[in-house]
Amino acid sequence: MKIERIHLTLGLVWLLAGMALGEHMGRTGDHGQMPTHAHIMLLGGVLSLAWAILYKVFSLPKGILALIQTAAHHIGAIVMIVSLYLLYEQMGDPDALGPILGVSALLVMLSVLLMLILSFRAKS
Repeated sequence: MKIERIHLTLGLVWLLAGMALGEHMGRTGDHGQMPTHAHIMLLGGVLSLAWAILYKVFSLPKGILALIQTAAHHIGAIVMIVSLYLLYEQMGDPDALGPILGVSALLVMLSVLLMLILSFRAKS
């Protein structure tokens, strides 16, 4: 599967998950997961779709660096969003979740840095 297709597919899945959480919050009147919802929509959904568009429009290289960028983004997003959910549902120890959130944020930041490097290597 092409890198842009992976980002597109996962981005749309993230958006559906975020919308489902938003609908649940609206139906129950409990908006305690608003930070998690925002991260799902923006980090998972919008940024993944942006990556798909950038790969396609600018013909970014699709080698090992692109695979690492994709993995870093989606693994970081999954870990961050699950950790945020546990934190805001008070289902996990904040002292334990803090470092996990930090590492996941670094993974996502790495994915952005790799996109910057890939953009410099693009042909167009």
